[in-house]
Amino acid sequence: MNFLAYHDELTGLLNRRGIYKQVEDQINKDLFFATILMDVDLFKDINDHLGHAAGDTLLKLITMRLENTVKNSGLIARLGGDEFLICLTEMKNSAEVKELIEDIQREMKKPFKIEGQQKEITLSMGISYFPKDGEDYNILIKHADMAMYAAKKAGRNNYSEYRAALEKEMLAKITMYEELKIAIEEEQFELYYQPKHSVKDGDIIGVEALIRWQHPKKGFVSPGDFIPLAEETDIIIQLGNWIINQAFRQFKEWEKEFPVPDSFQLSINISPKQFIADNFIPLLLKNLGEFSISPEKIDLEITENLAIENTELTREKISLLKDLGFQITMDDFGTGYTSLTYLSKFALDRIKIDQSFIRDLPYNNSHVAIVQSLVSVAKNLGIKVTAEGVETTGQLQCLYEWECDEVQGFLYSKPLSSIGFTNYWHKMICVQGNKD
Repeated sequence: MNFLAYHDELTGLLNRRGIYKQVEDQINKDLFFATILMDVDLFKDINDHLGHAAGDTLLKLITMRLENTVKNSGLIARLGGDEFLICLTEMKNSAEVKELIEDIQREMKKPFKIEGQQKEITLSMGISYFPKDGEDYNILIKHADMAMYAAKKAGRNNYSEYRAALEKEMLAKITMYEELKIAIEEEQFELYYQPKHSVKDGDIIGVEALIRWQHPKKGFVSPGDFIPLAEETDIIIQLGNWIINQAFRQFKEWEKEFPVPDSFQLSINISPKQFIADNFIPLLLKNLGEFSISPEKIDLEITENLAIENTELTREKISLLKDLGFQITMDDFGTGYTSLTYLSKFALDRIKIDQSFIRDLPYNNSHVAIVQSLVSVAKNLGIKVTAEGVETTGQLQCLYEWECDEVQGFLYSKPLSSIGFTNYWHKMICVQGNKD
């Protein structure tokens, strides 16, 4: 009973109470030590796909590797779930701490054998130091937790040290989260629309719906500031559902006003959380029925992160959506290190080349080679290519020569309000009519 009071039953490591008791002695001695908080990236996926027994096996194997790496340098605890805590009491400075963390990362890169399968994992870790980052162990853990969150935000498989600025960043996050909830209740959001044009003849062929937040006090808030926070919470699902409903409603208004070509498409960005939600496809179908829109006119843009984190589920849902008639685009293509593999794995209709590659055309030889190759490979596979962020005639000329299909960017138009886009479309219809 005494053992269980201070140790984790699954792994035999110290538990929260056990490590706290031992660390108190280190604090009383007023000696330097490091607190490392870590968790397993995407551990939930392993539990969901292989079962909790496989998850427990993985935690035991991780424990063995941590013990072999840390050895006599400190104490290891399991706080619960996939969260581990290491207290390095035998280190002299932060440089030694980082060396050991890098040893842990190297050890964890080796595949784990679970349920007959080879599984690779990564860890996100946050570090705080006594006495610099706190003289109370609860404070040290709190600060290590903030640092671990910063490591996850930087892209997982990473570690980060606590810094005082993290407190302000966390407070700003909490404030924005509360403001986002109010913004949804008070309908402070609006959709803007950015046109897509054919590279071949310049005709308008589609539009992308983009969310904008007009804060009552702060004014315009960039999507880059609030979308990442929304994606960490269920707020992104609420926003995503609202975007679908409002974009479909507006598209139906345009269909009443214009002779909309069958090939014209409405593009909507879908967050990973929204995409994997059980009610995502029923929600789409409900809105299609409500506004009498053909699924062939809807282009769903998904991210590469979704494909990385949920490969099998992504493939299954894409297949189902394609069977229903929807178009599928992979957004920000080229930014991930495994981008090309998705061209064969998923039944994509279109890729959208990230604007970071378009920006320096035609002067950056590396980007010229990358974009030209992406267009060539995609077209050979029967996949259309959209280039985003096109701002100059030089960029457009390159894309025309390489037979890129579609472009969007400030060369044609910035994102417009619904009224602004309606007026823009009127003008384009006149221009296209005159050409005919």
